[in-house]
Amino acid sequence: MKLANEKIKHPALWIPSNYFAMGLPFVAIAQASTLMYKNLGISDTQIAFWTSLIMLPWTLKPLWSPVLEMFKTKKHFVVATQILTGITFALVALSLPLNHFFKYSIALLGIVAISGSTHDIATDGVYMNALSSQDQAKYIGWQGAAYNLAKILTGGAFVYIAGQLEISFGVARAWMVIMGALGLIMILLGLYHIKMLP
Repeated sequence: MKLANEKIKHPALWIPSNYFAMGLPFVAIAQASTLMYKNLGISDTQIAFWTSLIMLPWTLKPLWSPVLEMFKTKKHFVVATQILTGITFALVALSLPLNHFFKYSIALLGIVAISGSTHDIATDGVYMNALSSQDQAKYIGWQGAAYNLAKILTGGAFVYIAGQLEISFGVARAWMVIMGALGLIMILLGLYHIKMLP
């Protein structure tokens, strides 16, 4: 009976939130972090090199996709990576006032990248396992819309808010707020998906 209830969860309750969670870390690293580091005084050369390097997990994710099949469930990996990503964003926020903030924060964003790319694999797995072919086709637009919403929020609204906060609080504190907010969103999504994912 419990297994039947797990399968009944309406896709509208978890597809948008899950694909929003897929887009958020990617855009945070690809776009928001580059602006953050620029405003914190890091050179363009360092930003380009290190942000490109930590983006590699998204390119290489097919290499560990088969490994995930051997352990736990895809839902387990979705929830675990969302919570891990949230905690790591919070640690990035805490690292920004430190003397060697770039070294610490870029390493933490590397963890976010590994977690985020693993999340992508597991999310697509849940989508394909939980839905019929017809439903997969039906909800494909929901995926893109939710992912694009994450892009707009993370690469647009949060960057704008950071710029406004920089005027009042300074650069480091402004980006602490933004990274902390990203962390909180991811943790809340993880907790939500404990209940809502099939």
